[in-house]
This record gives sequence, structure tokens and C-alpha cells, in this order.
Amino acid sequence: RLVDIEIERADPLRFNVVAVPNAGAYASGWWWYYGVAEDQIDVLLAQNDARLIDLEPYQSAAGQRFALIMKPADGDDAVAETDWVVGRTFAGVVDWVAANPDRRLHDIETYETATGGIRYAFTWVANTGSDGTAWWYYLNTSPAFIEARLADHDARLVDLERHPNGNWSALMVPTDRQAWWWFYDVGVLDAFDLAASFGARVVDLERYPTADGDRLAVVLRRNVNDLTLAANAEIRNGIGNVATSGIYCTELDGPFIAGTNTDGAFEPASLMKTYHHFAAMRFVSTGGGDLDDPISYAVPPNYFDEDGGLDEGRNRCPEEADSTWSTTTAPLRTVLRRMMERSSNPATEAIRARYGTGTILGIAALAGATDTELNHTIGCGSPGVCDGNRNVTTLQDVAAIHRDVAGGVLGGFEDEFHDAMINFSTFDAVMNEEVDASSLTAADRAEFKSRTLAAMKGGSYSCSVQHRSRGGYFRVPERREDCSVVDVEYFAGAWINDAPGSLGEQASANITAGMTVLYRNRIRAAIDTWLSSPCDVPCLGDLDGDGRVDGVDMGLLLSSWGPCRALCAADLDEDGDVDGADLGLFLSGWGDCV
Repeated sequence: RLVDIEIERADPLRFNVVAVPNAGAYASGWWWYYGVAEDQIDVLLAQNDARLIDLEPYQSAAGQRFALIMKPADGDDAVAETDWVVGRTFAGVVDWVAANPDRRLHDIETYETATGGIRYAFTWVANTGSDGTAWWYYLNTSPAFIEARLADHDARLVDLERHPNGNWSALMVPTDRQAWWWFYDVGVLDAFDLAASFGARVVDLERYPTADGDRLAVVLRRNVNDLTLAANAEIRNGIGNVATSGIYCTELDGPFIAGTNTDGAFEPASLMKTYHHFAAMRFVSTGGGDLDDPISYAVPPNYFDEDGGLDEGRNRCPEEADSTWSTTTAPLRTVLRRMMERSSNPATEAIRARYGTGTILGIAALAGATDTELNHTIGCGSPGVCDGNRNVTTLQDVAAIHRDVAGGVLGGFEDEFHDAMINFSTFDAVMNEEVDASSLTAADRAEFKSRTLAAMKGGSYSCSVQHRSRGGYFRVPERREDCSVVDVEYFAGAWINDAPGSLGEQASANITAGMTVLYRNRIRAAIDTWLSSPCDVPCLGDLDGDGRVDGVDMGLLLSSWGPCRALCAADLDEDGDVDGADLGLFLSGWGDCV
């Protein structure tokens, strides 16, 4: 259903609209009309037992006309009193507001009359009882002035209108602690990507002409869960409004956890190598090759360091190969590791040449990755990504690959698939921090850590703009009520495209920070299952989990003596203090656990 309508032009009549699904929390009766004369508005409202939520005046060949959006007058979001006013001058609006202290403007429009004068039309609602709130309005002013008033009042925009002279009118109310954003001078085709990147929906839209073409102003409201909001705040930090982004976390055999723009197309840089890796491992798993098969390919000078690792030559574009390049041969398993762990572009091209672009994409499509395109040789900026010939994928597509692997499609080669990838230190750091800060026993901590794994791939391109990405698999153990432990498998990924050229390091840091939020959430949730189960301590006083209550446990208890700052295993009577009562209980359990 429509929630906002703007007249693009009157002849021929064209609209810009904002709509939401008419289902779930947004479900409502509604009506919309255009070509309505002023004296017909109340007739339509009475006919539908409705109230106006948007009123858009325009001049037609037949005279002053209106486009309208209505909702039922009754229902969950009904208001005590509402009506509409048209034809007011600037001073007329000021006078009306002063004369109606118990009412507030709900939607305001500026329009030009047949004689060229500027007038205002608006809808209003009663500002009393449950409908009452502080509110502010500003007419025919600059964006900078509006921005300053929003800060002064800790407010958010509920309506924004542009004047032909380039100024704006705005209605605002106090923030409700739900995230919101507003932008102007946005490209006409960029508003959807911007909203998707912020995990938001458009609630107000204005289109206007400039010397550089039409632009949009948009007001956005949060449309995601708390975890998504927290992670995405890290992704968006300091990268401006031009950059687009996405973030995604999902249990591979379970529910969606968090995400914005999960199906948005982006340039993945070396994250694209995930598809090459998957295709090669599918061939191996089905008997179409062996991990020890020799692979020969061209490498640049000084490709290997004296320890047999890879130097900066791994970043070279394979299309630059000339007579100075030599040929190396290595087993397929080594080439895959060089491609995934070291992100070697020559090794990647060797895999692409071995299996073919069409085969790699076809195998990906069978796994559900149907929105992925391999349009240039990976690692080649020009010709390639820096010339606009981008590779394309989505986070949902990358997740589909990892979902297939977790589902057993590689047979006995799942470990080999993960082993060739990167366990970024970020994941281990977060996991160790959370486990070490918990009240898990020493034995439980050791088991928890031994069962975690992350297998990721990152990507980076720097042209006149910056592209960054990361995505892959991780798992954490959860303890069930029957004391069994289950490894829960997840996909997590994030990307930033088109960040300003000077913000490459910022974009990389943002990706790490956003992924950290996702990791920490899932690790904490897993630790909670261990702490809430009846299996935390084998017997009373066995603080190190070795099956005995002995001097080592005594040392742990004494080191915790005093008030507990959080849950502590040595607080055996759970009264918030480690004291003599706990010592008595401890000594009663001395010896081997039964």
C-alpha cells in the first residue's frame, strides 16, 4: 500500500511513491485518489470513513487538483481528531499553529497556485492524550538549519518538503530511540541501495531538479533487529552516503540471525575465489580429480620467498604475464591453499583455467548461487574492475555455497575445504575473550575452544573507490539439556562497495568491526547454553573440572574469596560471596568425584 505520494509532473501526470507490503505489522485498509477537486475530498473521506495521511496539491488543465492517500479512521493507529487545510500562506500557517495549540501538523505540502503564489496544504492531528508529543515545524529554510534544529531538539523528521527556491519545510518530533536517517542530493537510482545498506525503509521521498540532474531527499526508518542495527552501525561508520554495503549472519541449518542488503549485488574482489574453491572440491569429491593432482601455471618473478611461502607477487594480475614470468607446478591442494589462504591471483587463474568459468558458475548455481557473475580475471584492476567491469555476487549466494558444504555435498572433504581457508585472528580473539571472561570450568573452556572453527575469505580492490568484503563459515558448540554438545554452523559475511578512495583502511576496519559484533553475539549465545545446563560442574567444588576436589581447586576458591562481580564457580551456595560457607561445602566434597 502507498504511504507517501509526490507529484513528479502534472502534464502528463506522473508520481513518485513510497509503498510498504500491506501485510503483517503494516496491514491496513487504504485508498488513494488523484484528480480530486477540493470540494470532493470530504466526500471521499466520509464515503470511506477514512482519514488523510497524505495530501498532494497540483495544477492541472482543469484547475487545482489533489492526490490523496487515506487510511480507515478507526483501528489500531486511529487518532482522536484530524482534518486538513489548504491554501495557507507562510503567515497563514504560523497563525493557524498559534490558534490551535492542541493540534500539530502531520503532513505538509508546498505548491504553486495558478497565479504563481506559493501556498501550503497540510493535514493535522490532535496533540492531546496518547496522541500528544512535542513537535516543531520550520518553513522555507535551509538543510543546514534543519540539521541544526534536529540536533537541538534531539528530534527526527516526520515530513520534508522542498520549495522551488531550493529551501525546505520540515516537521519533526522527538526521537523515539529507533534509528532513523535523512539524506538529500541522493542520485535518483541510489535511494533503494542506500536504504538497503542502512537496513531501513523509506518513509518520505522528495524528487527535485538540480543542474546535475534530478536528485532525491529521503527520510529512512530502521527496519532491522537489534543485532543487525549494532553490526551495521560498525559497517557504516565514517564511509559516507555514496558507499553501499551489506551484512549477513544466518545459521546454515536454521534461522536468519541478522542482515542488511543480503541479496544486494556487490563486487566481492577475492571473496569470489570461494566459488573457484567450491568447484574444485566438488570435482574432487565426485572422483573428477585428486588433491594431489599436479597443476602448472605461470607466476611472476620472485614469486616464492626462501621459506617457500608467497610474496607480494600473489597480488599480480595474471593478464600481465610476459616472458619474465616462469612456470611452477604444485599439487591441487597446495594451489587451493595458495588461492584461499594466501589469496594468490595467479593460483586463482590456474583453477579458473582448469575448470572453466562456465563450470565454476554452473556448479555455484546448482548450490543456489544464481546471482553471481565472473566478468573479469580476479586481481586485474585495469582492464577489469577499475574500468567498471565488475564481478558480481550476493551474500545470500556465498552463504548458499557454505550451506551446501555444511549439508555434506563434499562427502568426506568438508575439512579439506575449510582447512584451505583463513581463520581470521578476529574470530579467535573474540572467542577467547568471551570464553575466558565466562564462569565456565577449565575443562568446559578447553572443550568449547577446541570445537570452534572459522573458515573465511576476504576481498579487497582499490581503484578510485574502495571495495572490501569478507565471508565464510564459523561454528560454535552449544550444550543441550541432556548434556550433549552440538556444533552449530553459521555463515557470516559483510561488504562495502564504492567507499571514497581515501577510506580503504576505514572500510577494512569497518568490515572487521561489523563481523566482530556478529561473532560475539553467537559466541555469547553458545556460552549461555553451557552455563544454563545442569552439566557445568561435575561435582561440588571441582572447579577445574578434572574429576577431583583437591588442592588445585582450593587455590581457585581462595583466589575468588569475597564478593562475586559476576557468576563465579567458587560461590557454591550462590549467595553472591565466596566465604566460609562455601569453604565448608567445598571441604565436604574433598576427594574423587563420585
